[in-house]
Amino acid sequence: MKNKSLTPKIRFKGYDDEWQQAKVRDVFTLGNGYTPSKANPAFWTNGTIPWFRMEDIRENGRVLEDSIQHVTPEAVKSSGLFPAGSIIVSTTATIGEHALLIADSLANQRFTVFQTVNRWSWLKAKYLLYRFYGLGDWCRKNVNAGGLAAVSITDLQKYDIDFPSTAEERDSIADYFDNIDKLLVDTEREITRLEKMKQASLQKMFPRPGETTPEIRFRNFTEDWICEELISFVEIYGGLTYTPSDVQESGTLVLRSSNVKRGNIVNADNIYVNPKCVNVDNVREGDIIMVVRNGSVSLIGKHGQITSSMPHTVIGAFMTGFRAKYPSFVNALFDTILFSHEVDKNAGATINQITNGMLKQMKFYIPRDDKEQRAIGEYFRNLDALISTKRKKLEKLLNLKQSCLDKMFVNTTAQ
Repeated sequence: MKNKSLTPKIRFKGYDDEWQQAKVRDVFTLGNGYTPSKANPAFWTNGTIPWFRMEDIRENGRVLEDSIQHVTPEAVKSSGLFPAGSIIVSTTATIGEHALLIADSLANQRFTVFQTVNRWSWLKAKYLLYRFYGLGDWCRKNVNAGGLAAVSITDLQKYDIDFPSTAEERDSIADYFDNIDKLLVDTEREITRLEKMKQASLQKMFPRPGETTPEIRFRNFTEDWICEELISFVEIYGGLTYTPSDVQESGTLVLRSSNVKRGNIVNADNIYVNPKCVNVDNVREGDIIMVVRNGSVSLIGKHGQITSSMPHTVIGAFMTGFRAKYPSFVNALFDTILFSHEVDKNAGATINQITNGMLKQMKFYIPRDDKEQRAIGEYFRNLDALISTKRKKLEKLLNLKQSCLDKMFVNTTAQ
């Protein structure tokens, strides 16, 4: 009978033999990263050797060829550079992050460097890159107690690395995850491109400070915009005050700051209250909800638009709702730096909040022609919908990758 612990839950067709295992201490030699002395300019001036830190993983992902900072050959210890094909794993401070080095290089002291010993060189780094997600999870669950967070290298040496017996299956697994990663990178780039496009559009399609017309307009609109108080083109409403005794497992949903994420309304740690205690209006499709009071001043002005029907839903006491004839135009206005400046200016007059009275008195330039308001609103509504679709795709890909990491390897976390 096969040992099920050495058989992954999901495999490619044609593979059914048991996987193999070996201890980290048998497969790898481990080394320590280090930081050359910052006091010695000769180590850092005009450096050409990559020297990796956690910031490199955050900015450039898990396959690293070049670094943000570089050192000179004089900074390299006698043990030499970490050779291309090595894997670095953060074993102090931020625990369990890893990356594959594809250039001879160095890394700082947060990292332990894994180099395959010669007789294991056939176990390719391309496969190990994805297997090390499980090793990273193990590191995070085995941090020492007290003091600086760190992983015991002695315990890490005992960790089991598992792998298919055939190169074909190992390569198939690596190629599969490599393709997912390429889709992730492409999707992230597309989101970044669209977000930059939106920011540029907001700057050019709303008047700059001191001006009465935007730089870019839709065809056939030429009139100067007019300065109006916010209350003249939106209806403002407050939220529900409730007590702990009003909370129950189902009923009327109360939207709070945690439900607003990147301009969208999302499920969070939802709160439901007894409908009998509700004495405020339900939100409607198109409404914009905004955080007006919070423990962190950085959240004041955070907002999102209701883009679908949400019956039996209200906003909480620290939120304000906005209803308008052209809500997508107002939502775009709230995304501009002009509105952010108004929020910052007014929120400073109180303690981490902005009142409805302050909001009502804010003044902004808006188009005289309702058709121009509608056209601008539609443009940003469509752009926001496209960005939201891309973000959902990214989330699905991330979930798919995590699910496959859990099911396509044998011994990922529990040891």
